[in-house]
Amino acid sequence: MRDAIILFSHGSLLCGAGENLRAVAQRMRERGDAPIVEIGYLNYSEPPFEAAFARCVEQGATRIIVAPYFLVAGYFVTKSLTPKIAAMQARHPQIEVRVADAMRLHPALAQAVLSCAARAALPESWRRLLSTAALHCRADSQCPLFGSERCPATNGNSKSQNLAIAPPHEFTSSRPTALLVMVHGSPRAESNDDMFAVIDLVRRQAIYAQVQVGFMECNEPSIPAAIEACVAGGAARIIAVPYFLHTGNHVADDLPTCLEAAQAKYPHIEFLMGDYLGHDVLIGDVIRDRVAEVAN
Repeated sequence: MRDAIILFSHGSLLCGAGENLRAVAQRMRERGDAPIVEIGYLNYSEPPFEAAFARCVEQGATRIIVAPYFLVAGYFVTKSLTPKIAAMQARHPQIEVRVADAMRLHPALAQAVLSCAARAALPESWRRLLSTAALHCRADSQCPLFGSERCPATNGNSKSQNLAIAPPHEFTSSRPTALLVMVHGSPRAESNDDMFAVIDLVRRQAIYAQVQVGFMECNEPSIPAAIEACVAGGAARIIAVPYFLHTGNHVADDLPTCLEAAQAKYPHIEFLMGDYLGHDVLIGDVIRDRVAEVAN
Protein backbone atom coordinates (compact mmCIF):
# COMPACT_ATOMS: atom_id res chain seq x y z
CA MET A 1 0.00 0.00 0.00
CA ARG A 2 1.30 3.45 -0.91
CA ASP A 3 -0.35 6.23 1.07
CA ALA A 4 -0.90 9.81 0.05
CA ILE A 5 -2.23 12.75 2.03
CA ILE A 6 -4.16 15.60 0.48
CA LEU A 7 -4.38 18.73 2.60
CA PHE A 8 -7.80 20.02 1.59
CA SER A 9 -8.14 23.76 2.05
CA HIS A 10 -10.61 26.46 1.09
CA GLY A 11 -8.19 28.80 -0.66
CA SER A 12 -7.83 32.59 -0.57
CA LEU A 13 -7.98 35.52 -2.96
CA LEU A 14 -4.92 37.13 -1.37
CA CYS A 15 -1.73 36.42 -3.30
CA GLY A 16 0.73 34.34 -1.33
CA ALA A 17 -1.91 33.07 1.12
CA GLY A 18 -1.00 29.46 0.31
CA GLU A 19 2.72 29.76 1.05
CA ASN A 20 2.31 28.67 4.65
CA LEU A 21 0.28 25.60 3.71
CA ARG A 22 3.00 24.65 1.24
CA ALA A 23 5.47 24.84 4.11
CA VAL A 24 3.23 22.59 6.22
CA ALA A 25 3.09 20.03 3.40
CA GLN A 26 6.86 20.14 2.98
CA ARG A 27 7.45 19.54 6.70
CA MET A 28 5.07 16.57 6.58
CA ARG A 29 6.97 15.11 3.62
CA GLU A 30 10.32 15.60 5.30
CA ARG A 31 9.33 13.83 8.50
CA GLY A 32 7.71 10.97 6.58
CA ASP A 33 4.05 11.40 7.47
CA ALA A 34 3.29 9.81 4.09
CA PRO A 35 5.26 9.08 0.91
CA ILE A 36 3.08 11.60 -0.92
CA VAL A 37 1.70 14.87 0.50
CA GLU A 38 -0.22 17.21 -1.80
CA ILE A 39 -2.41 20.29 -1.40
CA GLY A 40 -5.84 20.64 -2.99
CA TYR A 41 -8.02 23.74 -2.83
CA LEU A 42 -11.76 24.22 -3.02
CA ASN A 43 -11.69 27.78 -4.38
CA TYR A 44 -9.47 30.61 -5.56
CA SER A 45 -6.03 29.01 -5.07
CA GLU A 46 -4.12 26.46 -7.12
CA PRO A 47 -4.07 23.51 -7.48
CA PRO A 48 -7.73 22.50 -7.22
CA PHE A 49 -8.60 19.37 -5.26
CA GLU A 50 -9.12 17.34 -8.44
CA ALA A 51 -5.60 18.12 -9.67
CA ALA A 52 -4.11 17.16 -6.31
CA PHE A 53 -5.98 13.84 -6.41
CA ALA A 54 -4.77 13.13 -9.93
CA ARG A 55 -1.20 13.95 -8.93
CA CYS A 56 -1.38 11.44 -6.07
CA VAL A 57 -2.56 8.75 -8.50
CA GLU A 58 0.25 9.62 -10.92
CA GLN A 59 2.78 9.09 -8.12
CA GLY A 60 1.47 5.61 -7.43
CA ALA A 61 -0.83 6.16 -4.47
CA THR A 62 -3.12 3.27 -3.67
CA ARG A 63 -4.78 4.95 -0.70
CA ILE A 64 -5.49 8.67 -0.34
CA ILE A 65 -6.26 10.21 3.02
CA VAL A 66 -7.94 13.59 2.70
CA ALA A 67 -7.03 15.79 5.66
CA PRO A 68 -9.27 18.87 5.92
CA TYR A 69 -7.18 21.94 6.69
CA PHE A 70 -10.07 23.41 8.63
CA LEU A 71 -10.56 24.16 12.31
CA VAL A 72 -14.13 22.86 12.26
CA ALA A 73 -15.99 20.32 10.13
CA GLY A 74 -18.39 22.86 8.68
CA TYR A 75 -20.13 23.17 5.35
CA PHE A 76 -16.99 23.03 3.20
CA VAL A 77 -15.90 19.76 4.81
CA THR A 78 -19.26 18.02 5.17
CA LYS A 79 -20.93 19.25 1.97
CA SER A 80 -18.47 20.70 -0.55
CA LEU A 81 -15.81 18.00 -0.23
CA THR A 82 -18.08 14.95 -0.53
CA PRO A 83 -19.08 15.32 -4.22
CA LYS A 84 -15.50 16.09 -5.18
CA ILE A 85 -14.30 12.85 -3.63
CA ALA A 86 -17.15 10.91 -5.26
CA ALA A 87 -16.28 12.31 -8.68
CA MET A 88 -12.60 11.40 -8.35
CA GLN A 89 -13.36 7.91 -7.05
CA ALA A 90 -15.60 7.34 -10.06
CA ARG A 91 -12.57 8.09 -12.26
CA HIS A 92 -10.18 6.03 -10.10
CA PRO A 93 -12.20 3.21 -8.50
CA GLN A 94 -9.01 1.34 -7.58
CA ILE A 95 -8.05 4.04 -5.07
CA GLU A 96 -9.14 3.73 -1.45
CA VAL A 97 -10.11 7.09 0.01
CA ARG A 98 -10.44 7.99 3.66
CA VAL A 99 -11.34 11.37 5.13
CA ALA A 100 -9.76 12.57 8.36
CA ASP A 101 -11.52 14.82 10.83
CA ALA A 102 -11.02 18.57 10.93
CA MET A 103 -8.65 19.90 13.59
CA ARG A 104 -11.45 20.58 16.07
CA LEU A 105 -10.19 20.02 19.64
CA HIS A 106 -6.55 19.06 20.14
CA PRO A 107 -4.13 19.92 22.97
CA ALA A 108 -1.55 21.15 20.45
CA LEU A 109 -3.97 23.88 19.35
CA ALA A 110 -3.90 25.36 22.86
CA GLN A 111 -0.12 25.32 22.85
CA ALA A 112 -0.12 26.88 19.38
CA VAL A 113 -2.28 29.76 20.66
CA LEU A 114 0.24 30.41 23.43
CA SER A 115 3.16 30.18 21.00
CA CYS A 116 1.47 32.67 18.67
CA ALA A 117 0.93 35.04 21.61
CA ALA A 118 4.61 34.79 22.50
CA ARG A 119 5.42 36.14 19.03
CA ALA A 120 3.40 39.29 19.60
CA ALA A 121 4.38 42.30 17.51
CA LEU A 122 4.00 46.06 17.67
CA PRO A 123 1.58 47.92 15.32
CA GLU A 124 4.22 48.59 12.65
CA SER A 125 4.33 44.84 11.93
CA TRP A 126 0.62 44.11 11.98
CA ARG A 127 0.32 44.36 8.19
CA ARG A 128 3.55 42.59 7.31
CA LEU A 129 1.54 39.94 5.44
CA LEU A 130 0.33 42.56 2.96
CA SER A 131 3.94 43.44 2.22
CA THR A 132 5.04 39.86 1.65
CA ALA A 133 1.92 39.03 -0.38
CA ALA A 134 3.20 41.18 -3.23
CA LEU A 135 6.18 38.86 -3.64
CA HIS A 136 3.73 36.20 -4.84
CA CYS A 137 1.67 38.45 -7.11
CA ARG A 138 -0.32 36.54 -9.74
CA ALA A 139 -2.00 39.59 -11.31
CA ASP A 140 -5.40 38.45 -10.09
CA SER A 141 -7.99 41.22 -10.23
CA GLN A 142 -9.85 39.58 -7.34
CA CYS A 143 -6.88 39.84 -4.97
CA PRO A 144 -7.56 42.42 -2.21
CA LEU A 145 -4.28 44.14 -3.13
CA PHE A 146 -5.08 44.51 -6.83
CA GLY A 147 -5.10 48.16 -7.82
CA SER A 148 -3.35 49.29 -4.65
CA GLU A 149 0.12 50.75 -4.30
CA ARG A 150 1.29 47.41 -2.90
CA CYS A 151 0.35 45.45 -6.04
CA PRO A 152 3.20 44.89 -8.54
CA ALA A 153 0.70 43.97 -11.28
CA THR A 154 -0.98 47.37 -11.19
CA ASN A 155 1.77 49.78 -10.17
CA GLY A 156 4.72 48.37 -12.05
CA ASN A 157 6.85 47.55 -9.02
CA SER A 158 8.64 44.24 -9.21
CA LYS A 159 8.74 43.76 -5.47
CA SER A 160 6.79 44.74 -2.43
CA GLN A 161 7.48 47.79 -0.33
CA ASN A 162 8.35 48.02 3.35
CA LEU A 163 9.44 44.43 3.73
CA ALA A 164 11.25 45.03 7.02
CA ILE A 165 9.63 42.97 9.72
CA ALA A 166 10.21 43.94 13.33
CA PRO A 167 11.17 41.14 15.72
CA PRO A 168 8.61 39.96 18.28
CA HIS A 169 8.05 42.56 20.96
CA GLU A 170 9.76 41.82 24.25
CA PHE A 171 7.50 42.93 27.05
CA THR A 172 7.75 42.80 30.80
CA SER A 173 5.35 40.60 32.72
CA SER A 174 4.63 43.22 35.40
CA ARG A 175 1.68 44.81 33.58
CA PRO A 176 -1.68 42.97 33.77
CA THR A 177 -1.94 41.27 30.38
CA ALA A 178 -5.05 39.91 28.71
CA LEU A 179 -5.05 37.42 25.85
CA LEU A 180 -7.67 38.13 23.19
CA VAL A 181 -8.39 35.29 20.77
CA MET A 182 -9.93 36.67 17.59
CA VAL A 183 -12.23 34.21 15.80
CA HIS A 184 -14.16 34.49 12.54
CA GLY A 185 -17.43 33.04 13.83
CA SER A 186 -19.99 30.69 12.31
CA PRO A 187 -23.73 30.82 11.59
CA ARG A 188 -23.87 27.53 13.51
CA ALA A 189 -23.02 28.50 17.08
CA GLU A 190 -22.24 24.89 17.95
CA SER A 191 -19.37 24.99 15.47
CA ASN A 192 -17.48 27.07 18.02
CA ASP A 193 -17.71 24.45 20.79
CA ASP A 194 -14.31 22.91 20.02
CA MET A 195 -12.68 26.33 19.85
CA PHE A 196 -14.07 27.22 23.28
CA ALA A 197 -12.71 23.92 24.62
CA VAL A 198 -9.27 24.82 23.23
CA ILE A 199 -9.46 28.24 24.90
CA ASP A 200 -10.37 26.54 28.18
CA LEU A 201 -7.10 24.61 27.89
CA VAL A 202 -5.30 27.91 27.39
CA ARG A 203 -6.95 29.40 30.48
CA ARG A 204 -5.88 26.44 32.60
CA GLN A 205 -2.26 27.36 31.94
CA ALA A 206 -2.91 30.55 33.96
CA ILE A 207 -0.34 32.54 31.98
CA TYR A 208 -2.58 35.55 31.36
CA ALA A 209 -4.71 37.54 33.78
CA GLN A 210 -7.63 37.17 31.36
CA VAL A 211 -8.38 35.16 28.25
CA GLN A 212 -11.24 36.54 26.15
CA VAL A 213 -12.74 35.44 22.83
CA GLY A 214 -14.04 37.95 20.27
CA PHE A 215 -15.81 37.19 16.98
CA MET A 216 -15.53 39.03 13.68
CA GLU A 217 -19.11 38.19 12.74
CA CYS A 218 -22.06 35.85 13.34
CA ASN A 219 -21.45 35.30 17.06
CA GLU A 220 -21.10 37.24 20.29
CA PRO A 221 -19.17 38.84 21.83
CA SER A 222 -17.76 40.90 19.01
CA ILE A 223 -14.03 41.70 19.01
CA PRO A 224 -14.69 45.30 20.23
CA ALA A 225 -16.90 43.95 23.02
CA ALA A 226 -14.22 41.43 24.05
CA ILE A 227 -11.63 44.21 24.11
CA GLU A 228 -13.95 46.26 26.31
CA ALA A 229 -14.20 43.28 28.68
CA CYS A 230 -10.40 43.07 28.84
CA VAL A 231 -10.16 46.75 29.71
CA ALA A 232 -12.94 46.50 32.29
CA GLY A 233 -11.10 43.58 33.85
CA GLY A 234 -8.04 45.73 34.46
CA ALA A 235 -5.81 44.81 31.53
CA ALA A 236 -2.99 47.24 30.82
CA ARG A 237 -1.82 45.21 27.83
CA ILE A 238 -3.83 43.15 25.33
CA ILE A 239 -2.23 40.51 23.12
CA ALA A 240 -4.55 39.59 20.24
CA VAL A 241 -4.09 36.24 18.48
CA PRO A 242 -5.96 35.48 15.22
CA TYR A 243 -7.58 32.03 15.50
CA PHE A 244 -7.22 31.64 11.73
CA LEU A 245 -5.34 29.11 9.60
CA HIS A 246 -4.69 31.29 6.55
CA THR A 247 -3.11 34.61 5.68
CA GLY A 248 -6.26 35.88 3.99
CA ASN A 249 -7.45 39.48 3.99
CA HIS A 250 -9.02 39.06 7.45
CA VAL A 251 -5.66 38.36 9.07
CA ALA A 252 -3.65 40.66 6.83
CA ASP A 253 -5.89 43.73 7.01
CA ASP A 254 -9.29 43.45 8.73
CA LEU A 255 -8.02 42.37 12.14
CA PRO A 256 -5.21 44.98 12.23
CA THR A 257 -7.82 47.62 11.37
CA CYS A 258 -9.94 46.44 14.29
CA LEU A 259 -6.99 46.63 16.68
CA GLU A 260 -6.01 50.08 15.42
CA ALA A 261 -9.52 51.32 16.21
CA ALA A 262 -9.21 49.85 19.69
CA GLN A 263 -5.82 51.48 20.21
CA ALA A 264 -7.33 54.85 19.28
CA LYS A 265 -10.21 54.28 21.70
CA TYR A 266 -7.97 53.10 24.55
CA PRO A 267 -4.67 54.99 24.16
CA HIS A 268 -3.55 54.00 27.66
CA ILE A 269 -3.65 50.28 26.75
CA GLU A 270 -0.73 48.58 25.01
CA PHE A 271 -1.98 46.50 22.07
CA LEU A 272 0.11 43.75 20.50
CA MET A 273 -0.84 41.32 17.76
CA GLY A 274 0.39 37.76 17.91
CA ASP A 275 1.02 35.40 15.03
CA TYR A 276 -1.95 33.71 13.36
CA LEU A 277 -2.69 30.14 14.42
CA GLY A 278 -1.95 28.48 11.08
CA HIS A 279 1.62 29.79 11.10
CA ASP A 280 2.59 27.71 14.13
CA VAL A 281 4.53 24.50 13.49
CA LEU A 282 2.26 22.57 15.87
CA ILE A 283 -0.51 22.67 13.27
CA GLY A 284 1.34 19.97 11.38
CA ASP A 285 1.23 17.76 14.47
CA VAL A 286 -2.55 18.15 14.68
CA ILE A 287 -2.93 17.10 11.04
CA ARG A 288 -0.61 14.13 11.52
CA ASP A 289 -2.71 12.89 14.43
CA ARG A 290 -5.98 13.33 12.54
CA VAL A 291 -4.54 11.35 9.62
CA ALA A 292 -3.36 8.59 11.96
CA GLU A 293 -6.86 8.22 13.38
CA VAL A 294 -8.24 7.09 10.02
CA ALA A 295 -5.10 5.49 8.60
CA ASN A 296 -5.10 2.87 11.34
